[in-house]
This record gives sequence, structure tokens and C-alpha cells, in this order.
Amino acid sequence: MDSNVKTILVEHCLFADDALYDVENNTWVKIQGDAATVGVTSILSWLTGKLSSVTFKETGSHIIKGNSLGSVEGPKHFEVVRSPLTGILNTVNTELLKKPWLINEDPYGVGWFAKIVPQNLSQEMSGLLDIGAAKEMIQERIRELRVHCYTAFPDYEMYEIGAECSAVLTKLNQALAKSPVGTIVLVVSDEPTADVEMIRWSKQTGHALLDVRVEGNLHHYLVKKLV
Repeated sequence: MDSNVKTILVEHCLFADDALYDVENNTWVKIQGDAATVGVTSILSWLTGKLSSVTFKETGSHIIKGNSLGSVEGPKHFEVVRSPLTGILNTVNTELLKKPWLINEDPYGVGWFAKIVPQNLSQEMSGLLDIGAAKEMIQERIRELRVHCYTAFPDYEMYEIGAECSAVLTKLNQALAKSPVGTIVLVVSDEPTADVEMIRWSKQTGHALLDVRVEGNLHHYLVKKLV
């Protein structure tokens, strides 16, 4: 995350303190003079997973509020990025064509999506909320969409429901053995002894537990290969 962007956590998901939000469409806006920078929120980036591609509408296009600025695609979903304002599409973030995952890593900084010249800003501003006003709606949306945000984006996900810890750890070891240092894996287990076993495993292997969370009967572990 860009160190110059002040963020707050809502249900473990990051949101910029200086942006305005179109909560329904999971987008944000920063007004800068006559232009508006638009991006997607961490909700949308976690819905898609680590992004593999983006597309943009042609610059110069007239965009109606709620219509497409482009799209993003990851292993979980393909999502249309809907404009929070009416205006002319002025600039797109072409860096995302080469590095789409910048949206995941820094959605409110270098992962911005597009810039538009608003045409009905005074009329449409009422539909955009700062984080204070939007917080409760964002919380509801995260719960409704069952979004889980972690401290880093996993390269792989292992949902091991009903499996014994020994079997889960064997599978995890096999996955990491084939992966480069720095690989991040999300492990979700319903095994009651998972906390004790994962801590022991981390100490034995030298791999890091980046995030540990319990939600209901499910244990979530974000693991990073260090050696």
C-alpha cells in the first residue's frame, strides 16, 4: 500500500481516508481540480482474487454514471468497473495492463483505474460518501458479499473442510515445496486443533503466519514461504 495514502480498516478491509465512495458499485473517487480519479475498492479486488487482466473503455468516451469504465478479471470473478460519475474518460492507468495486480496491492494509490472529467459533479456528489458516512453501508456490503480481506493476497487457496490437520499440513508442505520463496497460501480449516498445529508447523518449518483469524468454526491462516 502507498505510504502516502492514509487508510482505515473496515471488517479487515482497507479503505482510503481521503476518497469518496460509490458503495453499491465498489468504486471510489478523488476529486482533483477539474478531474476525478476513479478506482475500485478493496471489496472488489478481494471478490476477484489476484487480478490477471484489465480492460478499459476508449479514452475520450462519454461515460454515464453507473456504466462501464472497463473490467477486471481474476481467478474468482470477472467484474465490470462502473463509473461513479458522468463525464469524459480522460486517462486510463495503462500500467495495469502489464501489472493488473497493482489494484490488489495498492487500490487507492498506484492501482487507480481511470481519470474522468465530470460533467454533472454538483448533481452527482450527493451519491458519493466519505468513509465516515459510508462505513456502516460498507460493513453491510462486506457481510452480504461474504468478502474476506487479509494482510496480503494469496497465490493459492486451500479450503480443507473436514480434513485432519496432519493431512492439511502434508498438502501444504507439498504445495510450498513446489513454490518459490515468497509464495503466499491461504489455508482454511474447521479442525478444532488447527491453531496449535499451525503455530507448531510455523516454528518447525520457518515459514511465516501472516494472518490468523477465527470466524465461527473456521480457522483462516495466511502462510508465506520464507525458506
